[in-house]
Formats: sequence, structure tokens, C-alpha cells
Amino acid sequence: MSSNNSLLSIDSKIIKYGLERTFQLLEACDNPHLATECIQIVGTNGKGSISAMLSNVLIKNKYDVGLYTSPHLVDLNERIRFNDQKISNTSIDYFTKKFKSNITIIQPSFFEIMTVMALEYFKQKKANIAIMETGLGGRLDSVTAVKAKILIFTPIDIDHLGLLGNTIEEIAYEKSCAIQGSTKYIFSSNQKQVVKKILDKRAKKFKIDIKYLSEKSNFKLNSRHQVSNARLAYQVLNFLREKNFFKLKTIKTHLEQTKWPGRIQYISKSPDVIFDVAHNHHSILAFIDYFKTKVSLYKNCKIIVGFESGKEINQIINQLFLLFDTVTITETKIRKSMKANDIKDICSRNDLIIKSNPRKALNDNLKDLKPNDACVILGSHYFGPYINEIFKNCFDINKKRY
Repeated sequence: MSSNNSLLSIDSKIIKYGLERTFQLLEACDNPHLATECIQIVGTNGKGSISAMLSNVLIKNKYDVGLYTSPHLVDLNERIRFNDQKISNTSIDYFTKKFKSNITIIQPSFFEIMTVMALEYFKQKKANIAIMETGLGGRLDSVTAVKAKILIFTPIDIDHLGLLGNTIEEIAYEKSCAIQGSTKYIFSSNQKQVVKKILDKRAKKFKIDIKYLSEKSNFKLNSRHQVSNARLAYQVLNFLREKNFFKLKTIKTHLEQTKWPGRIQYISKSPDVIFDVAHNHHSILAFIDYFKTKVSLYKNCKIIVGFESGKEINQIINQLFLLFDTVTITETKIRKSMKANDIKDICSRNDLIIKSNPRKALNDNLKDLKPNDACVILGSHYFGPYINEIFKNCFDINKKRY
């Protein structure tokens, strides 16, 4: 059995709340989080993009950088990178075998194991900095156990309903609890007032002022929300440079050159196949804002969508579908998926196509595309394996992009 299958079989579909198992496994591994300075990224949207931007700038400036993100698109190795290179199966095997008895006793979740594995790997590699994307929430997320001195909040909105809470106030509180006694510096995107109030209250408890986004630089990026991400990353990096944490040059250029799959990613051109993992109201609205400026370029526009359950899409899905001639609804098969008919029930269009099998949905839509057509695939990271079957290695960040 491969490393991927072996590790995924532990309990990849089970979420376990609390930090105690992470602390226990960290201690069993001789506390690797103490060997590397960490930046923790918390929020609803933009976490992966900002993590990738920070990583790229630091790597281009000759620093050794660990990057931990989730979820993955094709294989779990993508979640742990050192200087843009994925962790090898050999390194995964080494960790799981070395700490097998501890894992058996502690019974950590898949995400908790991956978090500690990343920190142990970065320690072995002698990383100068580890950029750690929070998986779910903040208060009970295993990444919070690293006690990062630098905390970055991306836009916080409604997502993971029922898991983090049922209101934006409850969700914001869960994420705000990433702020703790070890936190020294906090940066944040501009937030909704209700979210800002909650973040400020938590920060005040630890006598920290949050540095909200104030950067106004322009960036040559393909959407306004990515420009906002780049501005926040620039503000953080410029602060770190001014405080002499790092010696950095050409920050803006390296931010613009960052590649991160699944974010308005052109998989192919003529015809254009575009993949975006937008899966909640805020991120879908950002995609609409981008694509409405492009739709007139095409003779025929198709979209394939599928979402995981618990996603807040009811108020935005009809607005999205207005941009497309053909709409196909499918399901994500790797995790609990919204049923295609449940998505259909909240839509006003009566010409929707239902294809529950995502592989068939992709193949049927892509096979008859003409050079001046477009096909958008949107809604979930878990379309990744099916897209990769058709467009080999399309998610390799070192591969030339369109």
C-alpha cells in the first residue's frame, strides 16, 4: 500500500476537535514546532493564495521555507512543501513508521498527523520559516498548537455551517481564538464590522493591535480579490523587512509571479478550461466579478459545479448561472457531497443538466468544446483528481501556466 493510501486510511474523513492530541504528538516528536518560526494563516477565503504568495517571495529571496496547506488537489503530498517541492512518499513513510506507536496510542486525526508531520519535516530540513494554513476554525484547529508569533486573518465569512457555528458571529469567534498569549503580531484583511469587533476584542485581551489592510499598491493579477490578497501579503512582508526579520527584494514582482493551482486557473486555452475552487458565497462572488468581464469573449460558455455539504451558496448560485449557456450539476465523490438534485432545488433555471458522476460530467462537457468556447469547473478541490486525469500534471506549480 502506498504512503498516501496508508495515511488516508487512518481517518481522513473524521474531524476531531481539540488541541490535546496535537500537543501529545508534538511532545512525542520532541516538539518540532519550537525549532522553526511559524506564520499562521486563518480565515475563510484566500488562505491558500496568501500562504503561497508569502512562500514564493521568501524562497525567491533565498530563504528556506516550509509551507503547509490544505486540502490537496490530487495527492496529499501537496499539503507539505519545502522550497516548493512536495514531501516525498519516503519521508511520509519515515514519519508514520517512526511514530507509529505514538499514533496508535494518541489516536490523532488525519489532519493532526499531517500538521505534526509537516513541522517535523520542516525541522529536519532546517527551514527558516514555516507558513501554516489553518484547516478549520482556529480555537480547536491543530495548527493553532504551533503558537505562532505572527498571525494573518484573511476575510472571514460564513462557511462550514454547523461545524464552526451557524452565524458569522460564532464562526468569527472560533477563528479569533487563534489569537493567544504567544501571538506578537496580527495582520488582517478588511473585515465586516461584526467580524472586526470580535477580532479586536480578542486581540485586546492580549494587548495586541491588529494591523488591518492599508496597502494600496496595484498588482498585475487577474482578479480584484487576488489583488487584495497580494496587498495583504505585501503589507506583512514589508513589515517583516522593516523589522529586519528578513532581507527582502523585489517583493511586488515575486507576489505577481506566484502560482497557486485552482484559483481562476486556466487549465487549457482555445478552448478555455478554467478551474476555480470557489465554494462559498464570498469566493463565488469573487469569481463572478472576474468572469463577467470575460464572458463576451466566448461563443458558448459552460459550467460544471459541485459542492460539499454545509456550503453557503443559496443566495449566489442563480447569479453565477446567469453567466452560462449550459449548466451541469455534479457531485464530489471523495467527501460528503451536496446531492445534485439538492443544488437543482435551489436554482431558478429549468434547463439544468444533472450528471452525478464527476468524471462523466467533465468528459461529456469537454469533448465537444470549440476553440472559442469556455468551460468552467467550479466548487471543490475534490474535482482535482478528475481534472488531472484529463490534463496531466496541470497542477504542478513548476509547470508553465497560461
